[in-house]
Amino acid sequence: PMVRSREKPLLFNDNSTQTMPTWEGIEDASTMLPRIWLSRLKETDVWKPLRKIDCKALNESRSEDVLIEGGRATAHPTDGTITWNFVNRPPMKLMPATWFMQTPNPKSKNKEFTLEPLPENDSLQIELLYQNAVRASSSLGEGLDSVLQEEVMLESDPTHKVCVVRNGGLIAMRKKPKKSVLFGLGEIQITLQRGYGQYTIEGEDDELTLGDLTHVMFVIHGIGEAMWCKEEVSTMSMRDELDQLRMTVNKRKVMAWRDECKKCERQKQPLPPLPNRVEFIPIIWFDKVRSPTHSLMSSLTSVTLRTVPALRSIANDVIFDVLMYLTPEFCEAILQCVTSEITELYNKFQTVHPSFKERGGKVSLVGHSLGSVIAWDVLSIYKDIA
Repeated sequence: PMVRSREKPLLFNDNSTQTMPTWEGIEDASTMLPRIWLSRLKETDVWKPLRKIDCKALNESRSEDVLIEGGRATAHPTDGTITWNFVNRPPMKLMPATWFMQTPNPKSKNKEFTLEPLPENDSLQIELLYQNAVRASSSLGEGLDSVLQEEVMLESDPTHKVCVVRNGGLIAMRKKPKKSVLFGLGEIQITLQRGYGQYTIEGEDDELTLGDLTHVMFVIHGIGEAMWCKEEVSTMSMRDELDQLRMTVNKRKVMAWRDECKKCERQKQPLPPLPNRVEFIPIIWFDKVRSPTHSLMSSLTSVTLRTVPALRSIANDVIFDVLMYLTPEFCEAILQCVTSEITELYNKFQTVHPSFKERGGKVSLVGHSLGSVIAWDVLSIYKDIA
């Protein structure tokens, strides 16, 4: 038989009635924290995440090179770089991260912060400390007091450390100076964030919704590309324009397909197939014929007056393209450059998309401004040869 104790029931102490603490800066609480891959061009640029499908491919690649951006670029995780397959752009820096620093943004009026990724070696040690703190603060844990004294010395910044900080009912991972001042007065602490959080990349969903890539368009630029490619000029270059055009075309294709799907559903008809994808590749010729070492370009520079620099730049970088094309020497050089670029880029394109021809892929040649004249001359010459 059960014997009931006549002793007074035990009273819970103060610690047992405390609520579970709330973590600050934990954007991803999953057990297996995925790496987010980020890129930037210059040291002063903000790290930006790659498309989600590209992050997943890199996490599964085992440090092998991976085609990203729909084949337009290649990520080299071993070298930590991204190179472009069809355009002449400088390589971008690449790095994975799981932990980030919430660095205050001095330009923001809403007290927003930018996320600065921490290197993998530091992130691994920070993750171990975080897991220890989670276990200690759990129902069966020994309490946070056992973890509050633990520290992680940062390899990337030997003057700072990371520790668990408790402030009332909040717990956070904080970066602070290795040598603290008296009572931490005036000490700057930076909150660490686990995971990047939810984000979207413009154009990713639309491009992934579309079907196979069955059409590539080579677009020849017109006059003034030498000027539009300058960093100080606000006008977009041909490369940037085609990036915007690609997203616009993909969006319109997806919207039209979804409207057609709704129409078929109302009429109880089979859904239409997915529209196929179109790729746009710029053909850049100005930098091949505008060599600074050429006698004509050096002469042009020497006779250009320093007065009214904006007007002189328009004359030299925009209008002069027409005069160059009317010169037989430069006309031939431009036509040779364009045909060579198309041939080389199409070979690269087939390497990236080996089944393009098997799917009946089509190739189009498009010209803008003076580029339309160049396209006509190229096709006319090859028609005569054929």
